[in-house]
Order: sequence, then structure tokens, then C-alpha cells
Amino acid sequence: MRKTRFATGLFSAAVLLTVHGPGVEALADNWTYMDDRSSPQKLVESYYHAISNRYYAQAYGYFKPDTGPQSFKDWSAGYAKTKSVTVKFGSTAPDPGAGQIYWALPVVIEAVQTDGKSLVYSGCYKIHMSNPGMQTDPPYQPMAIDSASLKETDTPFEDAKPGSC
Repeated sequence: MRKTRFATGLFSAAVLLTVHGPGVEALADNWTYMDDRSSPQKLVESYYHAISNRYYAQAYGYFKPDTGPQSFKDWSAGYAKTKSVTVKFGSTAPDPGAGQIYWALPVVIEAVQTDGKSLVYSGCYKIHMSNPGMQTDPPYQPMAIDSASLKETDTPFEDAKPGSC
């Protein structure tokens, strides 16, 4: 009889809503990782964590493949001057139907630029998930960003409140 051993490892990382990226000079062994799709809020936190750390391929992967933004090259160029992102959430509730679940998630974000300037945006993320119990064939489709609609605002981040979607 052949014995097989399975090794398991635990990975933990401290996650803040404000995340400062390591910058271009970061070493390969000096990185942080977050990938949490357990709720719409955790999905968007993971998205901005990836943006703040310049993990653009990871961040782009949070979009549904058929509804994501323009080309990866154009989309990632839009974040070239972003140093860190802080996010606040409004309330949301699932809207299930026919095996699909959607959330309209109101947000306010503060994007600190590499030159120190702070930009504030408010708007909504539309989050989608197919019922996991109804997905019977690979590849599995996890919770994903269906669309985002954000507009710049003059309201300071400290005073800004997520509206309704």
C-alpha cells in the first residue's frame, strides 16, 4: 500500500482598508497578498488591495470575463499614478433570481496619487455570483465585479458618505 502525505500551509496577512503599495522597487520576497471573495465588501477590498500593490493582473481578474473594462493595457494605465486606495461601503443586500445573485454596493473611495494628491470618488459596484450549488462544470465562476460606476466628488473623504445604488 502506498502512503501519500498532503501538506497544508496557512497564510495570513494583515489587511487594512488603506493599503500602501510596495512600489516598483519592491523585492520579489517583500509582498503581501489578499484574495477574499466571501462578501461583496471583501471582494472590493481585495480589488483595491491589489491596485494599491500594483498587482494589476490580480485586480483585473476580479471582473467578470464577459463584462470587464476595456483592454488590460488601457485599464492598468489608468492606475499608474495611484499610490493607495481607501474605501468606505454603504449597505447592500443580495438580489437573487434564477440561480444568479447580484448586489448593488455603494462606495466612496479615496485614491492617493503618487504626487500626494488625494482624489475622492463615489458610486456603485454591481457584484455578481452564480449560485455555487448550481455550478456543476468547471471552470468555477467565483463572485466577481460585473460593473462599476464611480464619479469624482469635491466632498472630502472624511465627510463623504456612500449613497444608494
